[in-house]
Formats: sequence, C-alpha cells, structure tokens
Amino acid sequence: MVMFYNVENFYDTVDNPQKDDNEFLPTSQRQWNSYRYHKKLTNISKAIATAGGWQLPDIVGMCEVENDTCLHDLLSKTELYRFHYNIIHFDSEDPRGIDVALLYNTKTFSPLSQRAIRIQFTSDLNKKTRDVLYVSGIMKPTNDTLHLFVCHFPSRRGGKEVSEPFRMEVAKGVRAQIDSIFSTNPKANILVTGDFNDYPDDKSITEGLQAKKQTDACNSCLTSLQDPSADGTYKFQGQWNFLDQAIVSSGFLERYKIDYTVIKAEGLLETNQKTGEVTPFRTYRGPYYHGGFSDHLPITTSFSKK
Repeated sequence: MVMFYNVENFYDTVDNPQKDDNEFLPTSQRQWNSYRYHKKLTNISKAIATAGGWQLPDIVGMCEVENDTCLHDLLSKTELYRFHYNIIHFDSEDPRGIDVALLYNTKTFSPLSQRAIRIQFTSDLNKKTRDVLYVSGIMKPTNDTLHLFVCHFPSRRGGKEVSEPFRMEVAKGVRAQIDSIFSTNPKANILVTGDFNDYPDDKSITEGLQAKKQTDACNSCLTSLQDPSADGTYKFQGQWNFLDQAIVSSGFLERYKIDYTVIKAEGLLETNQKTGEVTPFRTYRGPYYHGGFSDHLPITTSFSKK
C-alpha cells in the first residue's frame, strides 16, 4: 500500500535564513512553538496509522515537508519509531522551503534509485517550485519493480488561468520521464501520486500527464484511479474535489488489482456544529491555531497481484 498525504505546513520551529519560513516560528503571528510542533508530529503519525488500518502503509509520500529534521522527528518522537521506516528526501528550490518526501518500510520495499526531478519553467525563468520525487524499487512481497513519482504541482495562487501553465510544465516534465521508462519497458509498474492542485479533468492531468479515465481502454498509458465513495480530498469554498490523486500505468493495472481510497476516518474530519458542514480537521484556520491534522485528506493506493 502506498499512502499520500499533504501534511499542511509541516515545519520545525527553527529559522532557516535561506527560506521564507518566518510564518512558522515561535515569534510569528501563528506562534509556531514546540508544543504545536510535537502535536503536529503526533497527528501525522496517527493519520498514517489510520490510513493503514491493521497494517501500516509500505510507502508514505508526503508534501509540504520543510526538511529532514521534521521527518527524523516523525520517526523517532512518535509511535512510528516501532516500525521499519526509512526516509527519502531532497531539498528543493521552493521559496517557502516545502518539499515532497517519502517514507518506506524496509521490510517490504527496497529502493533501487532515487532522484529529484527539478523543473525549469520556460515561461518564467525566475519561478521556483517543488521538485518531483522519483523512486524506483522492489516490492518485496511480489519481487516486482515499482516506479513511483511523488508530486506537488504549483498552486492556484493568482487564479487557475494564470497558474495553469506552470502545472502543465511540471506535468509534461513528469510525462517525459514516464515515456523514457515506457521506451524500455512498455509494461512497467508506474504510480504517479500527489497533490496536483488540479482536478482529474483539468489539462495538466488529461493533456500534460496524458492520463485517461479508468473506463478508457489504453496500452502503455496512464489511468486515473477513482473512489466512487468519496466526494474529494480537499474542500474549497464549500465544494469538495480531488486535488490528491493516484494515476497508474496500464501494465500495472493488467497484473494487479489496484484500489484508490480517500481516507475519511472520523478523527481526520470535523463537523461545524452550527452549519453541519464536514471539512478536513486542519492545523490552522487562517492565522488561528486549530490543533488538527491537515486541510487535505490522505489517500491510499493498495494493490495485490492478480
């Protein structure tokens, strides 16, 4: 099982002069202190345990992670210390210092290669964003190779029309890497997961990544997975939608039964007592500390060989 989780501003409390992390310091308006940081560690570990059920995920992809310190603290200062997770992380050029990262269970997954895919925007040479994390490795239970891309596409700040070209460039960069894999192995097991800041029908998914709907027939292509039981992973202006997605190769689908699930566990959600509206239980509401988990729900992609 592969889990993905946008952990919403997972910062430590130490100032990094090279990054714009001033919003999450003890002296900031948000008063991001040790107590709140350790609460965040506990909440993320609980979300991982909840997503895995009786068995924790083999791989956990995350985004909005500041640095290795946060990841090491997550594995040493929570109940996750009991399990066999290792870390894969590269520092990106994101101005706020938030990166994608990976935890993997050494008993069930063995990395073969890992690298950060850095995107250079042609439309704005000065714009920086998160890297895409690429990891390939052996799924020990089946002895098959998995190619995994963990993404956090550029935000919609400034509006969809203004920001969409940046997401398209990242998507095309990922697709180029996938085509390189397909050129040597058209049946490769590929999983692209992350927060795409776009919906399944948006251009970065359908044209940039060239992902088809699950009902479409295809060969050596990508298929967007769906969870009919869920309304979405993120709620904006009262509307749910799927920013957090899982996209797999046709060869992977041929050999494995694959399920994409939005984790809707009670602790990850909250209900407004006045309106009855259900939303993700987030860490902050605006500048005010709320004590929750994240503004996104986690997703899982589980697979078993046919």
